[in-house]
Amino acid sequence: MARPRKNADDALTEMFPCRMSVATRETLRSKARAAGVSEAEFIRRYIDGTPNPSPARASVDPALVAFLNSYAVALGKTGNNVNQLARSSHRGSDFTRYWREVGQELQGQLAAGRAALARALEAMDE
Repeated sequence: MARPRKNADDALTEMFPCRMSVATRETLRSKARAAGVSEAEFIRRYIDGTPNPSPARASVDPALVAFLNSYAVALGKTGNNVNQLARSSHRGSDFTRYWREVGQELQGQLAAGRAALARALEAMDE
């Protein structure tokens, strides 16, 4: 089912070209991005007097973010090792003795990642 047609008064048919400095445009971009709306919507809301959404203020511990980044890097390296072992196994090489070690490493990293994500979510809820 198609969206119902807008009233003629509500349709966005008019264009208004506007020149501004690079600094003003960057300010507009950053404020619109922080509000989570397009630049045009940000300007329309300002003109209409409709408040723009407040920018979200996240208070996440930078150390936690650094840990999550290092966790993602370590998990990627482990995944790469798993791919290399799988490729070697499919080619007939005998690397099955390493699977248990890689599996234990993956389980440890996944547990650490889950704990870090839980801490991050708790910090965001506060």
